[in-house]
Amino acid sequence: MKKKEFLDAKENALKSLENACDKKKVDDGALPLLAIINTMEGFYTTSSCAGRIVLLEIPQIGDKRGATFLGIWHRTIESEELATASKKATQGLLWLLAQAPILHIGVETLPLAERMVKTAISCGFKNSSIRSLGKKIIIELCSTERLDAPIGKDGCLFCDEKQLCLIVEISNEVIERSQEKLARLTEKLEKIGDFP
Repeated sequence: MKKKEFLDAKENALKSLENACDKKKVDDGALPLLAIINTMEGFYTTSSCAGRIVLLEIPQIGDKRGATFLGIWHRTIESEELATASKKATQGLLWLLAQAPILHIGVETLPLAERMVKTAISCGFKNSSIRSLGKKIIIELCSTERLDAPIGKDGCLFCDEKQLCLIVEISNEVIERSQEKLARLTEKLEKIGDFP
């Protein structure tokens, strides 16, 4: 990618991020890290999530288009919040998902991409990799923690209160570990400033 093309892509990405921030569509927990990456020479962020807990109702396995989000939290939750959100369910499978942070970053050169991926891995983002080497170089920073658990069907929970508390406890641990890893990566990139 030519320098001008990269700079144009970065400018467009930063405008998109600014618009998303204005509309409150960016996870607050990701903003400090995004700000650092976007000030680094040779990098810009595209899409990101700081980690989340999701209650999802799907008609059948694999039907993403028919899925309904009953609850989305970018923080730890209480089991009562999950129970309340599950009351909105009507028909289909209820899944609780706890997902680690994921960041997509445009990078100017392959050596810069390799350095950022190595840095992310050293901070606990073990599933980080270069995703695209086509017209644009895109890397994905992602951690390994996650929970995908079926917890009900057709508006009824399978879990008793004790099981629900355990699932929420594990989900919260995914979020807490995610926050720790985001903080580690933020601190490391603050110290680096720019890659040599």
